[in-house]
Amino acid sequence: MVSRDELRNRLWPENTFVDFDRGLNKAINGLRATLKDHAKKPCLIETLPKRGYRLIAPVEIGAADSTNRSLASGILLEQPAPRIESLAVLPLDNHSGDPAQDYFCDGMTEELISAVSKISSLRVISRTSVMTYKGANKSLPEIAKELRVDAVVEGSVMRSDQKVRITAQLIHALDDRHLWSGKYERELRDILQMQGEIAESIASQIHKLVDPELRSRGKARQVHPQAYEAFLKGNYFRDKMTPAELEKSTDFFTLATNLDPTYAEAYAGISQSFFLMGVFGMAPSSEVFPKAKANALKALELDDTVAAAHNALAAIHILYDWDWAAAEAECRRALQLSPGDSWTHVHLADYMSIRARHDEAIAEMKRGLELDPISRPHLGFFGLILYRARLYDAGILQCQRALDIDPNYANGLWFLALSLEQKGRLNESIAKLEKAVSLSGGLHYLALLGRAYALAGEKTKALSILYSLEALTSQRYVSPFDFAVVYVGLGDRTSAFQWLEEAYRQRVFRIVELTLPMFDSVRSDARWGDLVRRIGLPQ
Repeated sequence: MVSRDELRNRLWPENTFVDFDRGLNKAINGLRATLKDHAKKPCLIETLPKRGYRLIAPVEIGAADSTNRSLASGILLEQPAPRIESLAVLPLDNHSGDPAQDYFCDGMTEELISAVSKISSLRVISRTSVMTYKGANKSLPEIAKELRVDAVVEGSVMRSDQKVRITAQLIHALDDRHLWSGKYERELRDILQMQGEIAESIASQIHKLVDPELRSRGKARQVHPQAYEAFLKGNYFRDKMTPAELEKSTDFFTLATNLDPTYAEAYAGISQSFFLMGVFGMAPSSEVFPKAKANALKALELDDTVAAAHNALAAIHILYDWDWAAAEAECRRALQLSPGDSWTHVHLADYMSIRARHDEAIAEMKRGLELDPISRPHLGFFGLILYRARLYDAGILQCQRALDIDPNYANGLWFLALSLEQKGRLNESIAKLEKAVSLSGGLHYLALLGRAYALAGEKTKALSILYSLEALTSQRYVSPFDFAVVYVGLGDRTSAFQWLEEAYRQRVFRIVELTLPMFDSVRSDARWGDLVRRIGLPQ
């Protein structure tokens, strides 16, 4: 008989924290499966309850088979640590018994991803891709194969008033082997310290050096418990990216800063929410982008290492300030601070694409997708990057990949329609835009549909959309750029450039799209060149 304690001492060295019972049971089950043995009627391995295991098969060793003898005697030796270069932190399970705490668990997942991504030389999958596996009935090896990672972290969160308990396990995906597990319990105000401890524990088990910046932080600062909770709620609603949820997110982020005026990450969150409001045309650029900029600067004044604030500031420099040198500097700084965040690569790719540095943009976008391989926003946006580079077939392919994940992804339909139009497939382009309009009601989709109708010779439908946009101006903000888009499709250059001048005056962010293929028909017009020069776009 070999006792369970003997196996434990041989397989897991001292000071290794692992779910031993589960790990050993899985190992024995795997061994039995390989040997085609059965636990209830064993022919080879007998279980002695609560004691250990015994080999009951006859054993014969040939005299000349010393190599096999060495191998046989080494079966119970410790397995070498697997090489781990990539990792996914799966959505933490909510063990609080309250579905209303899902936002807290999702927020903790995101924060843990951020902490672990600071481990040097480790590719960590971003939040967008891993959250698709929330509640998914898939095996860990299957998930790891889809995400192309060597290992996964799974765990749970239990919230009880102002205490938080997190359990986490590091699992080698190929053989479903448990390498480490840990349990942590802290007061909510000490949550940042707990996240750092988990990240360092994982790093040590991966046998990688932790980024020096991570180790040199010293004691993590405490957070105001209610401010942290408001911050997580802000993230939760911001990531839904709908007008109503974006307004909720700013309310929660603002609450967090009111409770803790030194909370840099919360100011960065406000900045991102206002920026997205501008992107979705919820308000004039002159109203929301200055607010986004002020909050990003406030975040950086409190803590210059908040990558999200640098990303937000970079986007504002691109879309509102048209300060191209400052935009690239902020993109580079964010990438330096958070190289494992896919969005930092996407922001830099967007900048390079707008600057007509298409090869660099495509390479950077691919790096972002390595960190977020099944992200519908990234796949769809890659389609736009390729469209700008006039690689329409490749753009169509990427957009279709995004729509395979979510057929109702409106931006994916938009970007796909643009490339389909350039390929002369106008009927298909119109169908995609009609679906985008029906799904979201976004006015920019409606304007693009009006343009597509005009190009297809359906002038009556195009004019009907123009009248609809005009009628809506009495109810809500309508971007002058949307009117220009329809007029370009109709071939009315005079009206188009009047609206483009108004868009320039309002500093409408989408005016940076003037160099897109959809404006090729007016490139020869001197007014186009003058606008592009004033904005600072490459001609």
